[in-house]
Amino acid sequence: MVVAAAPASAGPAAAQAPASARVVLVNQCTGQGQVRPSTVPLPFCMTSSELIGKVRWTSWRSVAFGSGALEVNNCTPSSSCGPSMYTKYPILIVLWRAEPWAGQHGEDYFSRLTWIFTGKRPSHAPLTHTLTMLSAAQ
Repeated sequence: MVVAAAPASAGPAAAQAPASARVVLVNQCTGQGQVRPSTVPLPFCMTSSELIGKVRWTSWRSVAFGSGALEVNNCTPSSSCGPSMYTKYPILIVLWRAEPWAGQHGEDYFSRLTWIFTGKRPSHAPLTHTLTMLSAAQ
């Protein structure tokens, strides 16, 4: 059996092929890009009240999928609960709508974060919630 192959082109078209951008999650508190972070600070950097923790990513491309826990601080200023006590709610996480990250050549950032509760959830919370993520620290 004879197999014919066309020679690979190394001309100008190959040299101008766009490189795929690295996609990051911008830490809303520091403005730094992160890949596969284990903790996701929510907008407004209110880690004393809510954060996404114990994150495990199953995919990180133009859309990222993972699981973790929405951790909600259940202490109030008038309570004496000692160290912060967090109630953890299991969630699935989707990062999506990658957009060019201004001032960061060759990098995109995820502009949307959606979580889906997979078990118990706060009584006031809908089954899903989507946040707009900014491209800089707040």
